[in-house]
Amino acid sequence: MNSITGIISWILGGDAGRQVRVTKWQIPASRLVLLAMAGLLPLTATAAGKTAQYQSLASLQETARDFLQSQIPPEPGNTQEIQLGRLDSRLRLGRCDTALQAFLPAGSRLQGKLTVGVQCPGERPWTVYIPANIRVFGEVLVTARPISRGDPLGRTDIIARRQEISKLNHGYYRQADEVIGKLAARALPAGTPLTPRMLKARLLVRRGDDVTILANTGLLQVRSKGKALQDAALGERITVRNTRSKRIVEGVAIRAGIVQVHM
Repeated sequence: MNSITGIISWILGGDAGRQVRVTKWQIPASRLVLLAMAGLLPLTATAAGKTAQYQSLASLQETARDFLQSQIPPEPGNTQEIQLGRLDSRLRLGRCDTALQAFLPAGSRLQGKLTVGVQCPGERPWTVYIPANIRVFGEVLVTARPISRGDPLGRTDIIARRQEISKLNHGYYRQADEVIGKLAARALPAGTPLTPRMLKARLLVRRGDDVTILANTGLLQVRSKGKALQDAALGERITVRNTRSKRIVEGVAIRAGIVQVHM
């Protein structure tokens, strides 16, 4: 016992012959190490030791984020923001003895709110699901001024603006040539991101119009007069009645007042 007291006294810097009463919390951390090395303190599990038994929550989120970043297809001009939901700090998952694997549940889309799974495929497998939100930003065409229903769009009516395109579930436009000349299907306030549902093609033929029917028969092209039986925009199918033969044929509107029929 005297030898133990002497060692403690030496470590603490006190007089070897003086009895010293100390507690664990009174001993500086650096000297606790010396006491442990001398075998005078029991070796107990530290907080770090206990933590090592479990998979860190940070590693779960890192795996999920890396997986999502690798799955998002790159598109010029677009940027992405990945937001992961917080995990319950009380979650205790056994430390995985193999690399973690991430996956998307069936039917998931790589934008907006979704869930990503992280699993341990080791000897003691487990799976956890992490909520995520992927926001995608890019330049799209919006209205530069209020547009009335039925008005055709010109170049001065549209501008490019950066938007969160992951919220544009009905599509969007990037190129001006895709919308120039199209008609507004409804009134559009200034700053409205344009989608295919908001626009309709300009009519090339209206019902009751006199039209020219172009009929291709091999190497020959025959022209005849006809009457349109319905409206049609560029590329749309339309039925017309041949003025001379009274025969009704189906063709495609290719120019204003011109319907092409393949015989």
